[in-house]
Amino acid sequence: MARGFPSYADADVRSSITCCLALFLLALLSPVSASADAVVPETSFRFGRVLSGHVLTHEFVLTNDGSAPLRISKVQLPPPLVVTSMPALVLPGAKAAIRVSMDTAGLRGRFVGEIQIFLNDGTSADVNLSVDGEIVPLVEVSPAPVFFLGARRGETRQASVEIINHEPEPLRIEDIRHAQDRFATTLETLEEGRRYRLTLLLKPDGPGGRHSDPIVLRTSSRSAPSITVVANTLLRERVYSFPDEVDFGTLSLSSIERDPELLKAVAQTLMVYQFGGADFTVRVRTAPPQLAITSERGSQGDRYQNTVSLIRERLQVGALRGSLVFETNDSQFQELVVPVVGTIVP
Repeated sequence: MARGFPSYADADVRSSITCCLALFLLALLSPVSASADAVVPETSFRFGRVLSGHVLTHEFVLTNDGSAPLRISKVQLPPPLVVTSMPALVLPGAKAAIRVSMDTAGLRGRFVGEIQIFLNDGTSADVNLSVDGEIVPLVEVSPAPVFFLGARRGETRQASVEIINHEPEPLRIEDIRHAQDRFATTLETLEEGRRYRLTLLLKPDGPGGRHSDPIVLRTSSRSAPSITVVANTLLRERVYSFPDEVDFGTLSLSSIERDPELLKAVAQTLMVYQFGGADFTVRVRTAPPQLAITSERGSQGDRYQNTVSLIRERLQVGALRGSLVFETNDSQFQELVVPVVGTIVP
């Protein structure tokens, strides 16, 4: 072999080296895949109890843990929450503060607000945040401006709420007005100008049934010159039913045709009681033609369990309205009427 001429083996080595260099240069020149990754350590802000009129401010911190810029395209949030400060772009490795604010003037009760941050026009996962707490009025009725009170005729029942003044000026309750036939009220001073107790006393001989009545308190407060507390009362007679009515809701004939067992699922249980009874008897005198009723007497002799079912062949599209009329052996309440409601659709 003559000097100066390479062998085939040398040529193969140089070819391999050239190929490796080309691949190395290609790897250096090729772009690296970049991505943005939003991290928010705190996704909810619970502000607890604050007085109405207080302006809340909070900052959520967002970190871009990715290798590409993170762009905030838009933010959705319910009023009165507003965004007061927010960057449009978060660089890789950087942190950004999203500041939200809320004026609680005119608000009361529980507040829950959901905030949705849209990133990179939908190419990155959205960030969901929440703000919640309770806004207390300057003149607060605790635990709530409402009474729920029930009793049987002849029973004496009462319930109370407190009126708490958070204003700097003393509070006077100047007048209390409400209907007089179902209940009475008393006002007790717990701390002059600061705390009062309003008590509702249900009259044992008042009108029977379920009622909702406003109790209006006139006060010396500028922010709350009038406070309304709703009195929901129920005075049951010696003979009564539970629930007060049979409600089948809305039913579809086509659904019943597909699944006949649906009629069993929507059957209603209606209890009829005699308070203090031991030999109570009940008989259904009249009922809407669409209904079938079976009754079973309780072991203590003071109640009947009635199963109220719908008869498929008698159902027609439209409103279902009527009443179940029960005859009893109670000398004072010989008849009990229970409304029946529902809607039948195709």
